[in-house]
Amino acid sequence: MKGVVSKGFTLIELVVVIIILAILAVIALPKFINLGQDAHDSAAKGVFGAFRSGVTMYHSCWAASGASARVEELACYGDGTLDSSFTGYPLSTTNGGDGTTLNLDKCREVWQGLLEGDEYVLRYLGQADDFGKDTDIVYYYAGVELYKDDGSVNNFGYCFYDYISDNRSKVEHWELKYWPGNGKTEIVRAKQS
Repeated sequence: MKGVVSKGFTLIELVVVIIILAILAVIALPKFINLGQDAHDSAAKGVFGAFRSGVTMYHSCWAASGASARVEELACYGDGTLDSSFTGYPLSTTNGGDGTTLNLDKCREVWQGLLEGDEYVLRYLGQADDFGKDTDIVYYYAGVELYKDDGSVNNFGYCFYDYISDNRSKVEHWELKYWPGNGKTEIVRAKQS
């Protein structure tokens, strides 16, 4: 009598393969699901990195021009319409004043002046009810005076920009803070209120 030759998998082998596939799915699936957040993070870091580079290039241009105070319409950067703060960092395109104060328009103008030709739609935080599908960046400012009475930089005089382009849930967003008094930029995760 000949023995029976088995062709195929046993039930135990099939169960083991299914368990292994389930474990792999549990490990790998969250990584694939999170690709949308990764894309959002990359886009925000990219545009904020371009802003940061623009600040550095602008200040280098200001220093190379031999300036030592506020400059109106610095010719060696972009289209030459961006005014500097008293210490040579980008401040506005229409009216930098004496280069020592900050307001909402200046924050918008700095963004548009540094990232000339960008296609991002900006809205200030006060238009929160108007955040439509076209809003990419929400901006505002803190403080008015860029410098203290002793001439040092006021850490409360800055613009902030929240990247909400493809994540409008108003939870966490990437935020860029920019201090025109000393050119400092900071990119952090922040909660939109």
